[in-house]
Amino acid sequence: MNCLSQLLVFAVGGQRYALELSRVQRVVRMVEITPFSGLPSIVAGVVNIEGDVVPVISLRRCCALPERGGELSDRLIFVTLERRKVALWVDDVVELQDRNETQWIPAEEVLNKLTYVEGIVKSGDELVILQNPEGYLSPEDHDILDQELPPS
Repeated sequence: MNCLSQLLVFAVGGQRYALELSRVQRVVRMVEITPFSGLPSIVAGVVNIEGDVVPVISLRRCCALPERGGELSDRLIFVTLERRKVALWVDDVVELQDRNETQWIPAEEVLNKLTYVEGIVKSGDELVILQNPEGYLSPEDHDILDQELPPS
């Protein structure tokens, strides 16, 4: 099957990653992240967007990359997970790309231990890691967020 889909390609620490565009609500320039104690370690804090308190997941923390302060070029990618809306803090949003399944390697063939990796997409000479945002937070992480943050 040669199914075509659109991917939102973004960068974190010099590596390119992607999300299925259908998972993305919107992308915004970096805003101030309010620290919030007691949240899972990958959560950098929260942002208030149109009255919703949304946890911000640091993809640098997810990918075990060195932390750095926010920069003007940073972006927040808002996605809706099964249990909540979250913002993904990334270094930059690069482009939209069309991908078909002939350019796709399922995660089981390369990185089956990472729950947030769906697979690898070949883009020219570069490999783009396709993310599964449902894998960033464990059920326990969601329970902590449910206890600490107001429902959105």
